[in-house]
Amino acid sequence: MIRSENMRKNSGPLRSVIIIGAVLVAALLMLIVGFVFLLSGRDRAMPDPGPFTVPGINVTFTKLDTKKFYKDKGFIHYSDGDRKSKTGVDVSYAQKEINWPKVKAAGVDYAMVRAGFRGYESGKLNIDEYFAKNMTGAQNAGLETGVYFFSQATTSAEAEEEANFVLDLIKDYSITCPVAYDWEPVTHDTARTDDLAGEELCECALAFCRTIEENGYKPIIYASLNLLRDQFDKYDMEVISKYDLWLAEYKDYPEFPYKFVMWQYTDEGRVDGINYDTDLNLYYEY
Repeated sequence: MIRSENMRKNSGPLRSVIIIGAVLVAALLMLIVGFVFLLSGRDRAMPDPGPFTVPGINVTFTKLDTKKFYKDKGFIHYSDGDRKSKTGVDVSYAQKEINWPKVKAAGVDYAMVRAGFRGYESGKLNIDEYFAKNMTGAQNAGLETGVYFFSQATTSAEAEEEANFVLDLIKDYSITCPVAYDWEPVTHDTARTDDLAGEELCECALAFCRTIEENGYKPIIYASLNLLRDQFDKYDMEVISKYDLWLAEYKDYPEFPYKFVMWQYTDEGRVDGINYDTDLNLYYEY
């Protein structure tokens, strides 16, 4: 009986402790569940922030309707009734031997062939080892052709040198597509352009394009979406907008809001006649 009486006397405080403990456990469980829910809904990588616009910038907006892009037989096309896109590949030594008649039969209209590159360490100008073979093969198969040069110029004089190097390489070919200035940061090693300022990069691109244009070819500037986003650090769109843009943005349709005439939409394309992944492009004219 004494034991029962003691239990009754202590039941009030004990009940309070039990209730408080239950509340704390429930709150902890809710926090755990909420944390797990948040983690499950988060992307592991930072999401793409999408396109950008800069107030007051003097650059033409694109006239393309994103709803008019469509996929067919592994390629992305564009048609709005007034104009239709052309399907292209850009190739280099990385694709090795190419069966160009098969590429043509697969539905490819044009090829952008790497003419050469400047060494990112040595600064030496080099011809792509498959340049002549790719140019001859693509043209014999009936594809339209253009070229691109991987630049590591640090001055406008070097960019002009690169342009003249390309002009000498293409003088015996029929070039019906643009001649592209392709500058990209070297992320896997130390490069001579690591400290290249945005203003210097723009001057190099303009010098290359000006030299190409003065010799009767159509220049174009290749740039990834990241380089264009960081325009005040690298490419200033207002400065380079004098020349056409070849945009690299790997999506189902381009979200870049400003004018471009060529779009590289993947670097993992597969095309009959090419045994390795290749870049796929879409080209149209305003």
